[in-house]
Amino acid sequence: MKARAKAVAGAYSARVVALEAFLTGKLGASEVKASVNASMYKVADKVFAILSKKTGYVVLKSPPESVPMLKEVYAGVGHKTHLDRRRWIAVELDADVPMKEVQRLATVSYDLVRASAEKPAKRKAKKVVTRAR
Repeated sequence: MKARAKAVAGAYSARVVALEAFLTGKLGASEVKASVNASMYKVADKVFAILSKKTGYVVLKSPPESVPMLKEVYAGVGHKTHLDRRRWIAVELDADVPMKEVQRLATVSYDLVRASAEKPAKRKAKKVVTRAR
């Protein structure tokens, strides 16, 4: 079975392998296998990227105001999942989007999700109040 897994992994494009290494290198990021050819990347137990290795695209969170502009500038940016179209984009790795831009978008997604995960923790810390009776 390990030989088959290696054969499948070797079939991925260089851009997929490079992005996979970039995503796992993020501080506090963890990879969760969704299937043989897809992985979700989480920070603070929240998804910031979904990488489809076989078909070569990544789904990333994006600020709502930048989604229309990204779709207009790059033919490789669109929507492929059930996630909210206003906040999530799919980036084709073998399309016209430069790898540096894909990495920048992945970093933005990571930062957005990490920041939103920290807010509830801060709120919970503020709510801890002791009552004197």
